Amino acid sequence: MSAFSKYRAGLAFVGGIFIGVVICLAALRVSDFALISQQDLDEQLHEIVALRDENRELLDDLFNYQGPNAVFDPDDLPYNPDADARAAVAAGREEAKVDGKFLMVTFGANWCVDCRTLHHHLNSEDVQAFAGDVFEFVNVDVGKFNRNRELAIELGIDLQRGIPVATFFAPDGQVIGTTNDGQLEPARYYTSKQILKFVRDIVEKSLISAPDSVQ
Repeated sequence: MSAFSKYRAGLAFVGGIFIGVVICLAALRVSDFALISQQDLDEQLHEIVALRDENRELLDDLFNYQGPNAVFDPDDLPYNPDADARAAVAAGREEAKVDGKFLMVTFGANWCVDCRTLHHHLNSEDVQAFAGDVFEFVNVDVGKFNRNRELAIELGIDLQRGIPVATFFAPDGQVIGTTNDGQLEPARYYTSKQILKFVRDIVEKSLISAPDSVQ
């Protein structure tokens, strides 16, 4: 199934849920029988409407997307081959715990278009407006897959599915999970709004899913 078909099916699914809830609410009112409070029903309806609108916006983005178009500053090289990656990760984990932030450690390389695109989106205005105060980011260079491999293994990172690949830590330092299933590997095909939804799901739901999936 194509990404577009997934969005269309997801939007139809959410719409069906919305209609079903409305019908159920109407039936409860007619029968003068309530299983849950009106306030709870109103809150659920509000969440469903918000989810429907979010998925419609993502579908519109996908429909109008013309393919990879991120423009990189040639001097903006997010992966430093000379950095002490182990020290950088340790410092990032400590700083994130002190500040009560989530931590994203991304393994990638400057030659990788998907890695550069992900970095570009994570630093976009939309994503930073949300993640700037709740996330710390650390990049680890893998070179030609011959650099920092031991560190990747220690952090539970599998480089076999390609890069970029990331691991996430909660503010208390506990591991949330990784993108070992390739969720971020095709980053060149994502929009900044999809990456925003991706990091929001981590913060709000501790959920790591492909940015183009509909939840």
